[in-house]
Amino acid sequence: MSEYLALSREGLVSEMVCPLDQGFLFSNQDEEEKIFVYCISCQYKNYIGSAIYSKMKAGIENATKQ
Repeated sequence: MSEYLALSREGLVSEMVCPLDQGFLFSNQDEEEKIFVYCISCQYKNYIGSAIYSKMKAGIENATKQ
């Protein structure tokens, strides 16, 4: 997750920003080890599902091949 967010800031994968204020998103894990992204500028928080995770993983693989 952190790798994807770093690559998005470099423009190598689709940008992932807060839908509320367009700020940077950061990743974390809760007590149950579920991954989520959050914005430090506002209260936005979103858990990442398997479909989004798979898409992000493919993006990382494509970006690191180049």
